[in-house]
Amino acid sequence: MPSEQSTPFLSAAAVVALLGCLLVTATPLVAGANRAFVGSIVTSGLLGVVFAGQNLRLYRAQSAPSVPAATLTVVFGGWFMLAPLLYDVGFVATAGTQFGGLLVASFALYMLVSAVTPPR
Repeated sequence: MPSEQSTPFLSAAAVVALLGCLLVTATPLVAGANRAFVGSIVTSGLLGVVFAGQNLRLYRAQSAPSVPAATLTVVFGGWFMLAPLLYDVGFVATAGTQFGGLLVASFALYMLVSAVTPPR
């Protein structure tokens, strides 16, 4: 039985967070960033895809957000926004990675807050 928290927006939020991770994973490869950045972000992006995918899977199965999956997805989103500042990469790699990170962090954080907020 679906919980009161189950909404189309939460489902869309989980999908957007997953798509953001996929964007982040592809951006450094397409942008031709340096090898250190590519290695760091592609590896982190793939791990982000695992947790964002788990977040989406658990939401669809339980009709309620999962605190652990949403939390780890938020952490990866924050890393994606911060990482380009630590590496000397071009505009496209920075912008794509940070935009994807913003999508991941904001939509996963919405799911996390929804998971810990009592239903009305």
